Amino acid sequence: MALSDAQRADVRLYLGWPARFLQTDSALELAMRALETTPESEALVTSLLASLADVDVKLEAAHARLKAAKVGSIELNGAELVQLRGEGRRFAGRLAALLGVEIRVDVFSGNPSTHRSSWAGPVGGSNYQMHG
Repeated sequence: MALSDAQRADVRLYLGWPARFLQTDSALELAMRALETTPESEALVTSLLASLADVDVKLEAAHARLKAAKVGSIELNGAELVQLRGEGRRFAGRLAALLGVEIRVDVFSGNPSTHRSSWAGPVGGSNYQMHG
């Protein structure tokens, strides 16, 4: 059984790979297609996607609690966002390792990417500018 289109989109999102150039920058697409021959690995990918989605839900809920550090006698965890982002990175790292590809953009960082995608993969960084 192959990953669904929605699951493939989730893999791209959590590993920071854009769909825009998937025809020419195809390492991740080929890795996902190879899962069709290893059902046990595909099951691991599905499980990791569920864990990543759970982290996303918890991050959204944590954002709603950012306004207070203490509510009555209950003290909220000020490091919750950092801890959840770390969990997201951990699961994304496992997903990348399972598929044999790198994480292109850390979607759990909370910061915008400093790289731009191209037909040949990511280019740029901090002070880099594309010419031509």
